[in-house]
Amino acid sequence: MRTVITKRNCEAVQSAHPGTTNPAGFLKDSYRERLLKYIPVEIVVLYVAVYGMAYAMLAADPVFPLIARWILIGGIVATPLYLLEAEHVTDWVQLMVATAGFVLWGFALGVVPLSELPGYNQIVASLAFPLYVFISPMIEGMPERW
Repeated sequence: MRTVITKRNCEAVQSAHPGTTNPAGFLKDSYRERLLKYIPVEIVVLYVAVYGMAYAMLAADPVFPLIARWILIGGIVATPLYLLEAEHVTDWVQLMVATAGFVLWGFALGVVPLSELPGYNQIVASLAFPLYVFISPMIEGMPERW
């Protein structure tokens, strides 16, 4: 199951999937489990493959930046759709965190649509990605009360 199990949603997850616990037997996902569930690996791999093929074939073509933007937009749209449809993730916090993670992968890779943005800095982009990796598992969803 791909849904992050938190204090907020553990009862809903267990009612939807009876007998659901993590390998340690706890109701709530561990830091490591949340980290693995928040990173949209499948979409990142697909994006890198499609972007790499387009770059190999069309890098010298003046239309490549436009194609690269559409590939990036496709990845941004595909991330929540894939998690919703294929992985049955309905927690909107997890969908947002995973989509933000996809965009940060693009920033860290320095792909054309993002590296051409005004103020883009490869060092900042490269530092933002590890911060995402270490901080995102601390996100357990929206609290019931503020």
